[in-house]
Amino acid sequence: MKKRPKAKILVVDDEETVGLGISEILKDEGFEAAYVIDGFRAVEEIKRKDYDIVFMDIVMPGMNGLETFREIKKIRPGAKVILFTGYFKDAVDAISEGVREGMIDEFIRKPYFADEIIRSARKYSNE
Repeated sequence: MKKRPKAKILVVDDEETVGLGISEILKDEGFEAAYVIDGFRAVEEIKRKDYDIVFMDIVMPGMNGLETFREIKKIRPGAKVILFTGYFKDAVDAISEGVREGMIDEFIRKPYFADEIIRSARKYSNE
C-alpha cells in the first residue's frame, strides 16, 4: 500500500522566531514546510507552489493576515488557512471580519503549543 505524501504547508509570520519555530515543528512531524516573513511573500510563494495549508499571523505590517488570506484564496481556493495572533486585542476586529466572511478555517492564539500546530496540520491534511 502506497503511503500518501504529507501536506505542503506554508508558514507566514513577521516574527522570524515564530515562523521558523512552527515550520520546524511541522518538518519534525514529516510535513513539507516553508516559511516566509510577510503577506506579499506569501502570495508570491502560493503562486509558485501548490500549498495545502497555510499557518498565518493576523497582525503583520504591510498586508495583514486577512488581506493575504483573500489573495491566497483567489490563487488556491482549496488551501486551508489557519490564522493565529499574539495580539488578540488588536486582532478582534480582523477575527470578527474573517468569521463573518467565512474565511477563518481555524484560529490559534499565541503563545501556541506544538501539539496545537500538529493537530491542526493533521486535521487539514486528512491524516
